[in-house]
Amino acid sequence: MNQYAISTPEGSRDRLFAATRLFRQNERRIRNVLEERGYDEIITPSLEYYDVFVQAGSSIGQEKMYKLTDRNGRLLVLRPDNTTPIARVVTTKLDDDALPLRLYYVQKVHRASSFHRGHSTEVMQAGAELLGAKGMMADLDILTAAFEALAAVKGEPFRIELSHAAIYKALITSLDVDAETAERIRSHIENKSYAALGDELEPYKDREAYRALKAMPTLFGSGEVLEEVSRLTDNQEVLDAVSYLQELIEAITAAGFGENVMIDLGSVQEIDYYTGMMIRGYMGGAGSPVLVGGRYDNLCAKFGRDIPATGFAIDIDALSDSVDLKKEITAQELVFCEIKDLKAALDYVHDNSQLAELAPCNTEEEAMQMARKKGYRTLVIFRDGAVKEMEVQA
Repeated sequence: MNQYAISTPEGSRDRLFAATRLFRQNERRIRNVLEERGYDEIITPSLEYYDVFVQAGSSIGQEKMYKLTDRNGRLLVLRPDNTTPIARVVTTKLDDDALPLRLYYVQKVHRASSFHRGHSTEVMQAGAELLGAKGMMADLDILTAAFEALAAVKGEPFRIELSHAAIYKALITSLDVDAETAERIRSHIENKSYAALGDELEPYKDREAYRALKAMPTLFGSGEVLEEVSRLTDNQEVLDAVSYLQELIEAITAAGFGENVMIDLGSVQEIDYYTGMMIRGYMGGAGSPVLVGGRYDNLCAKFGRDIPATGFAIDIDALSDSVDLKKEITAQELVFCEIKDLKAALDYVHDNSQLAELAPCNTEEEAMQMARKKGYRTLVIFRDGAVKEMEVQA
């Protein structure tokens, strides 16, 4: 038999039964948090013009995008990112007086990967975007929403790591290296490749930025990390970013989330995209982040309107896989009825939502068989206007 007729494409999977229930449970809880915080849902098309992401200067390489053409030969992509289409909508379809906007989404992104094993190419994301607001309070708004969203899934302990895009940008600018060298340095810091980073920086050891850049992969932990970077450099842009993070942490701690926040100045992912605060969230035993986000003030301007923005995206797939969540209550009673007693049986099922289910069976014997097989505790029988309960024996 043709294997492609019975399997899923690389990087995708079927999610069955209990896994789906937990997946939807997470989705609902995150959605509820965002709606309670005043965020309105937006849905963008699964198909976008490739030009949208070219215009945005997307950090997602075209080799990672799934491409196809429309009937006129124009190049389309399966949505590889949710934030860029939202920026397109806000800058082209919403009036100035609508700002600031609180928007959220729950929809998939599709990204091809050369590392098929363990890397999903189809990911369900839940995210929030605060557009048209800048400054400390706007960042605190999105940051506390991220904390509450992770807390809502009621799983393992979680943490959010903070960084700031200006720290690396200011240091690498003062080092005065070409773009290729800057990217290698960034990659070594991001991947915490200490030896490779040391080798790359060796020719620049007489520069003021040398010590701070070399230390960046190790600058991970509590607030003392910010004091350490202040001792390593006199760069004013770096010191301003450090001061901002200190204020942010003080505010988060006062709001009750202090034990869940850490500093990771070695987090320099997609550095051209972010312009300020950057966040990564981890939960359970996950080695990779289940949440990423931060401030990205330059994106909307690429579509014609200079609008400050901050936001985050949660990978619901990774979140669901990384924690052992309790199942929501499942049905314990199977309800069997004769056809003439259907209304009474349905009323009973509706009145006992999530606890009782209607048996799709023609006889009481079939219903009892189903109840044993599926693990129901009780068989409730409606017959001739009367109700009888039978304990289901294993």
